[in-house]
Amino acid sequence: MAFSLGGKIDGMNEDDNRALTSWYWYDWANQAFALTVGTVLGGQLITRYFNLATGGSSEIAGFNVTGTSFYAAVLGLSMVFVAISSPILGAIADRIRIKKKIVWIYTLVGVVFTAFMGVAPHLDANSAYRLLAFCFLMGQIGMAGGNTIYYAFMPYLAEQNQMEKVSSWGYAYGFAGGSLILILHLVVLVTGAFGLTDAYGPWTLTFAFVTTSLWWLGFGLPFFRNTPEPEIANERSYGSIMEAVGDGFNEVRSTFREVKKYRILVIYLVSYLLFYDVLHTVGGVATSFAENDLRLPVLMNFVLILLANIIAIPMSVVGGMLAARYGAKSVLGGSIGVYMVVLILATGFAPLDLEDDHDRFDFRYDYDSESDEYVLSTLHDRGVKGWVSKSGSGDEEFRNAFLHYMIEGALDGDVWSDSDVERTRISVDEATLLESEMHGMLDHRWSFSFKGGILDGDHSVGNNHITIIEGGPIDWWPNFLRDNVWGPLNFGVTLQWILLGTMVGFVQGSAGAQARSLFAYLVPKSRTTEFFGFFGFMGRLLQ
Repeated sequence: MAFSLGGKIDGMNEDDNRALTSWYWYDWANQAFALTVGTVLGGQLITRYFNLATGGSSEIAGFNVTGTSFYAAVLGLSMVFVAISSPILGAIADRIRIKKKIVWIYTLVGVVFTAFMGVAPHLDANSAYRLLAFCFLMGQIGMAGGNTIYYAFMPYLAEQNQMEKVSSWGYAYGFAGGSLILILHLVVLVTGAFGLTDAYGPWTLTFAFVTTSLWWLGFGLPFFRNTPEPEIANERSYGSIMEAVGDGFNEVRSTFREVKKYRILVIYLVSYLLFYDVLHTVGGVATSFAENDLRLPVLMNFVLILLANIIAIPMSVVGGMLAARYGAKSVLGGSIGVYMVVLILATGFAPLDLEDDHDRFDFRYDYDSESDEYVLSTLHDRGVKGWVSKSGSGDEEFRNAFLHYMIEGALDGDVWSDSDVERTRISVDEATLLESEMHGMLDHRWSFSFKGGILDGDHSVGNNHITIIEGGPIDWWPNFLRDNVWGPLNFGVTLQWILLGTMVGFVQGSAGAQARSLFAYLVPKSRTTEFFGFFGFMGRLLQ
């Protein structure tokens, strides 16, 4: 018996409602990965370790790659695999009863590699970002690939006029499950609970990855136990895997040739390509953008995602109710309209000028009158080694000019070690020298500020600091908003971020749920998995 939080269909027998509820629980299960790993930790940690290893950027195949763009490339690679394989696997699954088996294989891939991500925080930055990137790639394939086939069960679980309700409740279960485990991870990561040493330390991160893996597997089991494999009218048999794959290729080619028969579906898929890919990308790169471009604290990323998803739980159900009354297309259109406003505002996000706000600088020196020294603290208390790369070319000029003021001990090697001791105090004379040099060398991405003593109020900002927005084709827009909206309202990036999360929370569930239910209306039932494969293909084509 599968426990239900809601979403049952009136008049449906107990077995069918159990099958439907178990389908909902798979959304609850894999959203642990989607939120904790896919949205919060994955992008943030890959970006951070990449920046620590490279100094913020690196030349790869002739391109200047930053932490954010590297993460986007990893995400895109996983989507390319899913996009290519989904229609073929879908075509095969419409001819032999292997839908649940395919979802199970994808689930195991995702679960195993999510757990392996827990090793990365115990490695040096060079090894960590590579291992994280590979495991994240495989985890994304497991989740996205499984979801493509999992969605194809929906038309078999309820009547067509119930698709809005079914899809909306599936999303509500997903947001609820993902939010619940995200709260657990937030508590553990911030407090270091359960004896897991330092807050946001290696073992707390390992805890987050491993529990995400177990959550996904454990809560996904009701789907595999209770939701039946859909019946196939004219099931085929194959002598080998290659024969099945070949038939899948042929069926996909045939579908492309017969595209005129499915004109409305094609129009919808093209539209889906244009709107939902954008919505998915916003969520996928949000935390990487926050880490690399806005330097928001880890806690704020958790709060944002949690806020958005808690709001999305009831709004998904409300969206389904509105769709039942006004139509899925109308609700979807309204949700996309709100997303357009979000995107326009998001492209204009800009940190306010630091001015004299000492606490917002990366490296802060406070005068201690008792010892007649300046005491160093860093943004978000991450430490010098938590921000500056030891060997990456992006921070080379900064290291040569300033690191002797900030690190003492052995400086050989490519990665930070315990022998590289951070200097938390410097004399007034050294501080005076640092103050003089920081104004002359600005070819870096950091900022300095002094408070108290003879250097009180003195500060400098590197030419590549996040508050310096120039050189891009649309940089006029964030500068315009900063000068005319964010600045006058004193809306720093934290408040800008909360605004984004709140607006996204109101529409992300209804947008996804109604996009899925509308497609379920249009797809021919005998070819659901193949067409949901195309649904996944279009949703990932431009990732």
